[in-house]
Amino acid sequence: MNLIILFSGQGLQSQAHLDEILSQMSPDEQSLLRSVAPELSEDYANSINSSQSSEERLFDNQIAQPFIYTLQYYRWQQLQRLIAAPMAFAGYSLGEVSAFACSSQLPYAAGLDLVHQRASVMQNAVTASSGLMAIKGVPDRKMDELLTQSQTHLSIKINRDQFIIAGNHECLEQAATIAQNLGAQNVQRLKVSVPSHTVMMKDAAEAFASYTQPLTLPKMRIPIISATDGTRYSEQGLRILSQQIDHPLDWYLCLETIEEYQPSMIIEIGPGSALSKMVNNVLPHISCRSWDDFRNIDGLQAWIDRNR
Repeated sequence: MNLIILFSGQGLQSQAHLDEILSQMSPDEQSLLRSVAPELSEDYANSINSSQSSEERLFDNQIAQPFIYTLQYYRWQQLQRLIAAPMAFAGYSLGEVSAFACSSQLPYAAGLDLVHQRASVMQNAVTASSGLMAIKGVPDRKMDELLTQSQTHLSIKINRDQFIIAGNHECLEQAATIAQNLGAQNVQRLKVSVPSHTVMMKDAAEAFASYTQPLTLPKMRIPIISATDGTRYSEQGLRILSQQIDHPLDWYLCLETIEEYQPSMIIEIGPGSALSKMVNNVLPHISCRSWDDFRNIDGLQAWIDRNR
């Protein structure tokens, strides 16, 4: 079975995911998570039902990153018991950090510290009200025009006419108008407050590189297909992850590389199913599902068994 595992980024996390991880974590592990994100506790999970403002905090960068890493870490611990070793991982934005931690078989605490440091340096680098915007329907040949006129930056290329851009709020508002004038089918602000993968994060990239430079971590066990340029790597992971913070991602190129490896199955580990939908659109001949498509892991296992 030629299998590839996808690790999602921010944007589709929910209370159900929070409940899921809290039900699996030991008290000591919950304490570790609360030490970097105090909001992710049982009391917070209970209060979230009656407070929309509390629920929205799941999208705060310094909460979202350790939260999503934790979800992906525990899901991978379960999933690897059902499958043979995958031929590769791939991760979308934060997901590539989780993929690296799982590939290197880092203990939960070590991976959590890595993600917490990444979230902190990124948050510290934000100097103005900023965020991300998804644009669909503007061809790539017109993106430079849009970015130049609006003074925004390319963050992620998803397809030939689908992109995520970053910038200050005023610039993003201008970009939305320009995109619509260029024929955009959809323009949507994302629930992410940090202008990731752009030059606006230069200080964060340098700070993260300084933090990771002296670290000695286990060797990667499973190769990763980089979301930056589609190359497959099994070493220098920390250097690559540092560079990604202030360089745009090319997810479309990553998917093209995935296709070259001819996997028989792709599983998105979540949260959400955005990546599996992208795969099904671009690579419809490959069986691909998301963990969140199923009510429980038994349903996922049944789908795996049918597609072996």
